[in-house]
Amino acid sequence: MRQKPRCAFAWMVVVATAFSASAVYAQPAAGRAAKPKLDLGYVTPDCVAAVSLCPQSVLASPDMELLPTEVLSAWGIKEFGIDPLQIEHVLVIVEPPAAGPAAAESPRGGTVMRFSRPLAPGKVLGKAWEATADDTLNGKPYRRAKSRESESIFQPDPQTLIVADDGLLRKMVANHAQPKEGKMSKMLARVTDAPEVMAVVLIEPLRGLIAQSLAPVALPAPLTALKNVPNLVSYVAVKANLTGDMDMTLSIRANDEAAAQQLERVVDGLLTFGKQYALSQVAPQAASSDPVDQATAKYAARAIERIAQMIRPVRNGATLSLSGSGRDKVLIAAVAGLGGALLPAVQASREAGRRVVSMNNLKQIGLAMHAHNQAKGAFPAQANFDAQGKPLLSWRVHILPYLDQQDLYQKFHLDEPWDSENNKKLIPLMPAIYQNPNAQTRAGMANYLGVSGPGLMFEGAKARTLSDIKDGTSQTIMVVEADDQRAVVWTKPDDWTFNSANPLAGLGNAHPAGFSALFCDGSVRLIAKNIDRTVFTALLTIAGGEVITGQ
Repeated sequence: MRQKPRCAFAWMVVVATAFSASAVYAQPAAGRAAKPKLDLGYVTPDCVAAVSLCPQSVLASPDMELLPTEVLSAWGIKEFGIDPLQIEHVLVIVEPPAAGPAAAESPRGGTVMRFSRPLAPGKVLGKAWEATADDTLNGKPYRRAKSRESESIFQPDPQTLIVADDGLLRKMVANHAQPKEGKMSKMLARVTDAPEVMAVVLIEPLRGLIAQSLAPVALPAPLTALKNVPNLVSYVAVKANLTGDMDMTLSIRANDEAAAQQLERVVDGLLTFGKQYALSQVAPQAASSDPVDQATAKYAARAIERIAQMIRPVRNGATLSLSGSGRDKVLIAAVAGLGGALLPAVQASREAGRRVVSMNNLKQIGLAMHAHNQAKGAFPAQANFDAQGKPLLSWRVHILPYLDQQDLYQKFHLDEPWDSENNKKLIPLMPAIYQNPNAQTRAGMANYLGVSGPGLMFEGAKARTLSDIKDGTSQTIMVVEADDQRAVVWTKPDDWTFNSANPLAGLGNAHPAGFSALFCDGSVRLIAKNIDRTVFTALLTIAGGEVITGQ
């Protein structure tokens, strides 16, 4: 998925505004500063998420007098040419990925900043400005993004600045000129007193995307019902004031009352799981003979039960809501405490799911390798070579027909190198099966590399047969799951090369516990990052004759 850099300044304002609430112990203010009315013209009909912030009313509040606003102001002017204390309102909108060929792209986001006074002429937003070029929009000068990875900058009037993907920016400006109402703008129009922070996410148009993201995640049995939550929810909204009483409301609107009742049961199950997990963390103290440990465990059990009660949302018809005040410090601590208890469990379950997906990727690669062996009488060599002995295309290309990728395979010119004019255009079309789901690399980079070197499975133009693997197919590694730093362009005839001085170079960080390896018999096993180097070296050779006593 293409990750587009967001406007750093806009997100700095988001963080600074949100952080304000916890920076001081807020006393009730005599009166909040007037908040600007929402300008909904820039909210496009396809918008699925919106965030509204009022930085100036928060940062100028007497409650925030202990914040280093002078430093924040000086830093914003120095780094971005903008004083954050002059930002009256920030509106961030998000549209879902486009349909069709662009479906794999990220959601598109746009930021509108409204200032209390006209902006000074000249460059703004630092590096974001350098990634744009002069152009015109609606007869006005604007900065057009130089690439799809950057964002355009437009100033429709002296006190407004828009930063967005160029296509979305044009769409936002056109909608402002001739507004077309969508579900999001209808919802926001009903807000009569805009809070200092507000966020709304429409779940219904995102259900397919969410389901696709959740599908490979293996959740613990008590949490499996979470995968059905998107089908029950219409939208989620958060409203908060960060000054005065610091009131906050979280609302989850279900499709109907029946869906809300089902969602309520899911929440109850989640809270039960959270309580059980939290209690398991203090179980050693409860079993201790030390009276202080026993008392601590007893207090923890009481606090956990109380916390679960406090953060349980209240259902009213089709809506579940959770409200609180900044004065209720226990509630804030409760949310943080229970969240801290749940986070390790959720992270562990997500990692377990990704590890399963990765091992399945390797399993499919192994099946394709053996299908190639049955069809050709040998496993694929590291690459095919031209008459001069130059490697052209990786084995990853040559097993495509056995991965149900015949159409992609036929697009390659097999007698040309991987970076020829035709073949390099196919790099972005890499099948997802070649990338570790934990990877943070750019598109077209493969994490699954063949082990290459003298006496290993991949050795130049040699196409290994089953009879070549004298150490036994179940004792010989064929492909390893490499770290992101060692990933390669998937079509390039480049793999993991054995280094006797550092046998595990480039391996071990694919997952917290280690990395997966595909063996020549088609099995996939997790290799611990602390595996004995002698044992690992023996597993790499195809005919080394080593006696492997442990793995």
